[in-house]
Amino acid sequence: MKMIRKSWIILALAALCGAAGHAQKTAGIKGLITLNEKLPVTIQLVEMQPPGTTAAPLSPTIEVSEEMTFAKEFDLEHPGFFYLITQVGEQGNKYISRHICYMRPGHTLELLYNETDEHTFFPETRDITDQENKMLIENDLFFYQLSRMAWENPPKDVEACQTILKQWEDYYLESLKKYEGHDPEVIEFAKVQAYERYLSLLYQLPLINEQANKVKMNVPETYYALPFGVSEFFDNEKAMLFPSSASHLRKYLNTNNGVHPNARLTLPQIERNVELLKKSVSNRSMVDKTIESMMEAYILSYKMSETYEQDKAFFRKLAVHFSSEEQRERLCTRFDYLKYTTVGSSAPDAMLKNEMGQLVTMEQFKGRYVYIDLWASWCIPCRKEIPFLQKLEKAYEGKNIAFVSISLDKKSSTWKSTLEVLQMHGHQLFGGESAFAEQLNVTSIPHFLLYDPDGKLRMYRAPAPSSEQIRPLLDKLLSQQSIDK
Repeated sequence: MKMIRKSWIILALAALCGAAGHAQKTAGIKGLITLNEKLPVTIQLVEMQPPGTTAAPLSPTIEVSEEMTFAKEFDLEHPGFFYLITQVGEQGNKYISRHICYMRPGHTLELLYNETDEHTFFPETRDITDQENKMLIENDLFFYQLSRMAWENPPKDVEACQTILKQWEDYYLESLKKYEGHDPEVIEFAKVQAYERYLSLLYQLPLINEQANKVKMNVPETYYALPFGVSEFFDNEKAMLFPSSASHLRKYLNTNNGVHPNARLTLPQIERNVELLKKSVSNRSMVDKTIESMMEAYILSYKMSETYEQDKAFFRKLAVHFSSEEQRERLCTRFDYLKYTTVGSSAPDAMLKNEMGQLVTMEQFKGRYVYIDLWASWCIPCRKEIPFLQKLEKAYEGKNIAFVSISLDKKSSTWKSTLEVLQMHGHQLFGGESAFAEQLNVTSIPHFLLYDPDGKLRMYRAPAPSSEQIRPLLDKLLSQQSIDK
């Protein structure tokens, strides 16, 4: 009997330990939302991750009840920083609040939301007992209010920009002092975040001024002096959690080399920036990300010329600074692709698929002019062009021209359902699994291309179907072709 009793005790203790272990591997969030009017609300947590992380970020969706309460538990192995994204309203009438919180196993974050006006939707910080999250949300709210003030009342001059920067600097120094002694992980994060936001304001405020006054602002070099050490921010691993960090570092390098922070750089300027970068920052991930940022920007703004081969050699020379051979080759390949953007070049040898799943190449359209529309189902401007494209296709039916629409949707099922909904006809191809758009250095859609009957690029940026220029252009080309025959 005693043996049986002992066995039950052991089993009970094991169960309790298991339950406790499970509790320590879950985190929770709950709260109440008060709105001025009844609107749908969606909430999602998205884990902050540095670039190159292979695992997908944790992103639990939090259901909001009819009574506007919410509660969610989710598996969490280790403490981490998350974006808490709250959307109020629906498409066309919505606003989004985003702030950062610190989630840890065995802890539930409690929040009370009150809508202060139609643009501001933050948790009430006075009701937050969790001091670490109280600090993070207070910081987000103050930065939001400061940024909003700058947009609503643009700084008139450099001195006004500096006043706003000083407000942020004074605030975050006081905040760090106020919460000194709390979780060092969160305090360090808050410090790094404060620097990131200082840099955001530093580079954004002159642009706000220029946008308001329609005149370029004369910014002295002294304006860009930082109140903290460069390595203090950029060498901290937590800086990699902020997607804008590499962009900030690029602007810092520009201004320290006598170039406008947003300037389009030449290859020699990039080379000088890389030299300064390696002297200033030792964080290898940050160095690689910043070099990548500069070189990708160069590719995107590159204009084909007779110096292409020389530029390609210089580009490859700069690419050796990457620590990753894979990254180096990827960017060099992208630069090689620029040859497809020059007038007279052949189309990329990409394998596209039609609705039946059959492979189609651009070679199959040789002998005709080919007008290509690169689009996607999620792209509203693309969808607006479709009726004009269909009218254009009917108007030139029987002529020596093919109209080809290439979808860049990720999923072929999405593409096919959109074809049905919009009743699209003609040559419809799926390019979501090919490198066609990347090979043509297409950075925005809709994008229209025109190839001649020899399969050579005639226009890299052809007029849109809705434009007044497209029909006269096609009429001229087709009539000229008839004369030549």
